[in-house]
This record gives sequence, C-alpha cells and structure tokens, in this order.
Amino acid sequence: MRSVLRIASAHLALYLFVILYVLIGAYIFHYMEGDNEVYLHDLQREHVLRLKKEVIEKIASTKNVDDIDAHLRFFLKNISYLHISLDNYLIYNEPLKVVQKRWTFPASVLFSFTILTTIGYGNVTPSTQECKIFTMVYGAFGIPLFLITIADLGRFSKTAIMSIVQKVYKKELKKPGEQRFLRELGEVFLVALLFVLFIAIGSAVIPLWEDQLTYFDSVYFSYMSLTTIGLGDIVPRRMDFLLPTLIYITIGLWLTTALVEQLADVFRLVHYAGRQVTNVKGITVWLGGRRLSVGGLISTVCRRVGMSDHLINQINWDKTIDQALSGIAPGALPIFPWHFTDFLEHDPPLIDLSIDLDQMDGSFYCSRPAPTKRRRESQMSAPTISWMRPHEEARILERANYAVPDN
Repeated sequence: MRSVLRIASAHLALYLFVILYVLIGAYIFHYMEGDNEVYLHDLQREHVLRLKKEVIEKIASTKNVDDIDAHLRFFLKNISYLHISLDNYLIYNEPLKVVQKRWTFPASVLFSFTILTTIGYGNVTPSTQECKIFTMVYGAFGIPLFLITIADLGRFSKTAIMSIVQKVYKKELKKPGEQRFLRELGEVFLVALLFVLFIAIGSAVIPLWEDQLTYFDSVYFSYMSLTTIGLGDIVPRRMDFLLPTLIYITIGLWLTTALVEQLADVFRLVHYAGRQVTNVKGITVWLGGRRLSVGGLISTVCRRVGMSDHLINQINWDKTIDQALSGIAPGALPIFPWHFTDFLEHDPPLIDLSIDLDQMDGSFYCSRPAPTKRRRESQMSAPTISWMRPHEEARILERANYAVPDN
C-alpha cells in the first residue's frame, strides 16, 4: 500500500501542478489584459464616433454617387482595420451601453488551457507587447509540462484498456510474429472505437449548454479540439459551463494520446519488420523508475545465478535474443568453460565444498562474495575452487551445467 500511495502521490502531484499552472497563468493574463481591454474599448468608441461623424459630413456635402460610394468604402475599411465586430459597433453608438469584456477570468482560464494543449482557438488574443512576451514564455514551459502529463494519463488509459481486454479474453496477449501484429492492429481498432464513441456521446451532450450548436457542429468542434487543430471557428461560449467543457477536452486528449501511442507501436512493427537484433547490450530501458542498459541488466541477472563475467562476455547476446524472440530455445552450455585454467585466471568462483554433490539436482550456486559485507558464522565457508583436489574438480565439471545459450 505504501508503494502504491508513493507512486500515486507522484502522479497526483504532477496533475495538481498542471492545474495550478493553468490557474496562475489565467490570473496573470486576466490582470495584464483586463484593464487594457477597457482602455482599448474607450479608444475604439471615440475613433468610431469620429469616423462616423466625418463620413456623414462628407456624404451630406456631395450628391455624386461615386463620391458617396468612395466615402462609405473608406469608412468600412477603417472599421475593419480596428477589428471591431458588428455587436461592438452597435454598442459604441449607444453611450450608455458598455461592451462586454472578453478577458474575464473564465475566458483567461480557457486561453491558458488552449496554449498548453496547443489548440489555440484564436478567439481571444493578447494585445499588449508585455502580454505577448509572457504568452511565449508561458507556453515554452507549459506545453512540455502538459504534454508529459497527457502522455502519462494516456499511458495509464492504454494500460487500463489492455488489462480489461486481457481479463475478458483470459489469455496472454503477447504473441510473436504475425499474431503480434494482428494483436496490435486489434488494439488500435479498439482504442479508435472508444475515441469515436467518446466524440459521439460527448457531441450529444455539448448542445445541452451550447444551445447554438447542432449535433454536427458539436462533432466538428470535438474533433478539431481533441486533435488540437483548433481552427477557432467554433469555440466554447458558455463560461458557466467551462469546467465540464475542459474536462471533456482533457479526457478526449487522453484517448487521442493513447491512440497515437498505439499507432506508433504498429508503425514500429512495420518499420523494424525483418530486421535482425543488433546491439542488444547497448539498448537502454526503464525499469522500476530507473534507466539502465540491457547489458547491465543481463550481467546482473547472470551473476545472480552464478555465471562468471568471463562466460557472460563469450555469449553472442544479439543472436541469442533474436532466437528467443523467434521462439527458438537456446542450447545448453556448461557453467564452466572447457579451459578451466583460463577460467580460474579470469574469474575464480567461490564454491561451497561441504555440499554433497551426489544429492544435487545438477545445478549449484557460485558467485563472488560481497566485498563490503562479512559472512555470518552460520554460513558455510567457501574456499576458492583452486584449493580442490583433481577428482573433486572433475566431479564439479561433470555435474555443474546451466541451461545457458551456447552462442
């Protein structure tokens, strides 16, 4: 239970840190752009009223249709340069009305979220130079952090899905050759089916609070968001339902990541099809939260069962692993090389001579003693093999065989 809690707490701390990062970024964006937005609206109102007054005076002073058309075109072009929407233009003509702010705190949360997910709807953008600089710095640190988090969640999702499948079929899913390729394809179709069902169900729920969207618009919005395309033509507008929207997008990104990882596994099988195993000992793997080389792992296991370093280095591990992956059982090799004198010179083992070799099952343990630990008195002594008499050496060589690859 302690181990589970320790592992879970590390992942939970990562998720909470990402949430805190989004909220802190949203507060800073809201602080930097909130007051500036009010100032920009006042400037735009004055500019629109001035342009409107000028165009009315120019139109009133002429009866030429071409001049009137030119004045109207000039007015519309200036309004377009200001990026003023029709709703805001109508509000600017009403002195008592106030333009609705876009940089509210919920909108800032959505903006921070779209930066980290690289969706980038584009409906809300920074206007000040300071905020643009902060946006770049915020994304530089936040995007890798969020991608790591989503990849972690996607890996958990994939593992959970495959565990359920394995329990349903009640058999080992790891299979060699073409069966493994078919299994990987089956897993891709399974995750893809879950992805499609998730979009189909979610698109039926979204119109309940985004009432301006049809079912097709919801499907389009879901796909564009979950694939991080984010064209921005359809964006969330009901900020009071922002939390379920963000949860829906986050879960969808989990499935997207799991699907991409599953496709990557299939592409790796296709890419490495027909290739021989090379440089096995140089491959690095993650095991128990630690990164180590396969060569170091092999040496540790072999020493644990009593093999000497001299014998380990004589084995062609590339060929052995390639045969094991193909289902070919390795041949047997004595634990001691035939050149016994050379073996003693390279790596003399320690053997307990008090053991009755006639009662052994054909295997025994030999290893180096730990240099920093003293043997307890209750343990049997282990003089070096060079102290044994010739007939004892022959008996040991005759009986001590391990099923070790001979290549």
